[in-house]
Amino acid sequence: MPVPNAVILQNQLLHISVDMQHLCDNPTDIKSALDLLNRSYKTPAAAAARQRLHSDPGIAALVQERYWGEWPNVSTLITYPAGSLGYVYGHLLFDQGLEPLAPPQLSTDTSAADSYLQHRIRASHDVWHAITGCPASIAGEAALNGFSAEQLRWPGSALLLAAGLIHRSFETTDPDGLDIGLAIAYGLRLGCFAPPFLAERWEQGWDLPLTTWREKLNITELIKTNPFTSSLR
Repeated sequence: MPVPNAVILQNQLLHISVDMQHLCDNPTDIKSALDLLNRSYKTPAAAAARQRLHSDPGIAALVQERYWGEWPNVSTLITYPAGSLGYVYGHLLFDQGLEPLAPPQLSTDTSAADSYLQHRIRASHDVWHAITGCPASIAGEAALNGFSAEQLRWPGSALLLAAGLIHRSFETTDPDGLDIGLAIAYGLRLGCFAPPFLAERWEQGWDLPLTTWREKLNITELIKTNPFTSSLR
C-alpha cells in the first residue's frame, strides 16, 4: 500500500528538525546542512518556489534549453586574468579543495526540469560567492543564504538562516570577525534588488572582470555596502 503524502511530509519534517538541532549547535555541520537542503526540496514550500522560478522568462529559457556551458577545472580557472570571474571563482574552489560540479545527466522531458534547476543552483553557488563578494566563511555563507532565500524563496535557505541566528544567540564570539546579522542583512538586500542570478549564463564570461559583471547586473552600488572587511581577490 502506498504511503500517504502527509506521512511522507511528516517524516521529512522530522528529519529536518533533527538537522536544525545539529546546525543550531554547529553551523559548519556540512552533512546536516546538505541533508536539510535535500529534504526541504520535497516540501510544498519548495514546490511553490520552483513554480515561481519556472515563471521567470530568463530562467525558463535556460531550463527549456537545459543550458550548460563550459566549466573549466580549477587549474584552468586560476589562470584567467586577476579580478575576472573565472580567477576569483577558481581561487574560491581552490581554497576549499573543490572542483566545479560535473554537468547533469538529464533527459529533455519536462520531468527533468526541477532536477536541472537544483543542479544549476548548486553548481552556481561559489560563482554567486564571487559575484557578491561573500567569502566562504560562516558569515559569508549566512550572507549567501540570505541572498538565496530572497532570490529563490528556497525553504532550505531560510532554515539555514534560522539555524545561524539561533546559534548566534548563545555564541559569545564570532570566529569570522563579522556578526552574521550584518551578513544576512547584506545578502537579503542584495537578493531583493539584484536581477535573478539563476538566469545568467556565467560560462560565457569567465574572462570578464567582476566589475563588468556587477555593472551588467546593476549591483555596483549595492556591492559597495559589502560588510566584509577583506574582499575576495
